[in-house]
Amino acid sequence: LRVLLVLVSFLFASTAHAADVTLKTSDGVRVHADYKEGKGTTGVVLVHMLKRSSKDWRFFADKLNSAGMHTVAVDLRHHGANVPEGASTDIPEEAYGLMRHDVEAAVKHLRDKGCTEVAIVGASIGANLALLVAADDPEITNVVLLSPGLDYKGVSTESAIENYGERPVLIVVSKEDQYSARSGLLLDSMARGYHVLEIYGGAGHGTKMLNREPSLESLL
Repeated sequence: LRVLLVLVSFLFASTAHAADVTLKTSDGVRVHADYKEGKGTTGVVLVHMLKRSSKDWRFFADKLNSAGMHTVAVDLRHHGANVPEGASTDIPEEAYGLMRHDVEAAVKHLRDKGCTEVAIVGASIGANLALLVAADDPEITNVVLLSPGLDYKGVSTESAIENYGERPVLIVVSKEDQYSARSGLLLDSMARGYHVLEIYGGAGHGTKMLNREPSLESLL
């Protein structure tokens, strides 16, 4: 019994920092996010792909959190826990550009929790949104773009990479993912600060690369 109680206490302690939170965006929308409290003042916002959810980041968020970082994996509007069971999953065209407010709300949440250094990691359209938000927020320390595109659903990146300035950026693509690979090459060529372009083969698109390319997590 003592062993069981110790084990339960350990498991409870190791997961007590995780919480489902509701973020209110600047345009008045409430979106779900998974927040994991860290030990320091560094935070990471995680932004999923189209038609996916914050759950895609669960294991990676755990690893960041075990390293002491605060993490917020946000469900973009019309995605994940923001869609009631049985409701339509259709996304209005005008919603894609507004999703930047969801990412901004996640950044604000981390700052409200005391984070003074905030990075954004995004996948696919989430990568585009990450760069768009960071370009307009000079306090974002760095961004990681998994399978970015020059334009996903009207969320474009060329002017954003120019406005992002000289801050660090990591771009990761898989060469058979041709549109993203071409986009990544161009964005890397336009980056003005410290930049790294990692090109894998057969790794897939967006967060799928985390499962298919063993070296990616350590790179991130």
